[in-house]
Amino acid sequence: MKLNIPQAILSAVILMGGFSVQAGDSKAIVTPIEAEVPYEAGRGLLTIQRPSGVVINPTSATLPQHAFTAQYCFFLPNNDSKPWMTHGAMFAYGVTDWLEVAGLFTARTEEIVDDYISGGVLVRARILKDEGFVPQFSVGYYSFHGDIESYNAFAAFYKRLPIGDESGFVKSVGFHAGIRETWLEDGPTTDKSDRPVGYVAMEIQLPARLYLVGEVSTDDKDLGDRTPYGFGIQWRAGGINITTAFTELGANGITEPSFFFGIGTQYAF
Repeated sequence: MKLNIPQAILSAVILMGGFSVQAGDSKAIVTPIEAEVPYEAGRGLLTIQRPSGVVINPTSATLPQHAFTAQYCFFLPNNDSKPWMTHGAMFAYGVTDWLEVAGLFTARTEEIVDDYISGGVLVRARILKDEGFVPQFSVGYYSFHGDIESYNAFAAFYKRLPIGDESGFVKSVGFHAGIRETWLEDGPTTDKSDRPVGYVAMEIQLPARLYLVGEVSTDDKDLGDRTPYGFGIQWRAGGINITTAFTELGANGITEPSFFFGIGTQYAF
């Protein structure tokens, strides 16, 4: 008898498949694949300094790869738009999960003297992820050019502590720390100090991606002699992001915690 090799192979496969189904009692064993848990980087929103963070200073989180965000903010010193107020904007893109680039904008409207407008760039790189006992760590650089000319470098850490299985009202607590150095070449202030500023912040995650946030830093000699701090709430929903906060910048002429508001959106491509 002449052997037909293709038919023989096909018959063997069918026969083995039949035995497998019988041995398994006609039930296929399926191994479930767990969905990857999104990385919680502790990414805040637009700040007084303009890069994303808690309220005042930049923090360590970078945008996810191919994500884009556009955000706007304003600040009312002494809770009044007179004699001056500031505006800011940020347009950022995640080149990779660890590298973010952005365009920054800042302006101040004045009643007594001329307004000023400046634009600049931001580059932020994540060196370490928040894993185990290792905190997230990033370094960054941003600058402004125009009526204000400044050059800024920072390094920041972040550690997130989940609360139980994150099913309760308080889901996690996050801690930020960083240091920022500013070289102010031209601007409205006269004290162009090169002394670095250190800062710490905390965020408490609630349901619906609401975060209670607070921050305090060492005094910024470019602004004044008092201790800057800020506190408020952030809604990091993604499609829409909102910050409502009060901040004391320690700046000369600002005598009380003042209103800060930011709004924006984020998309992934």
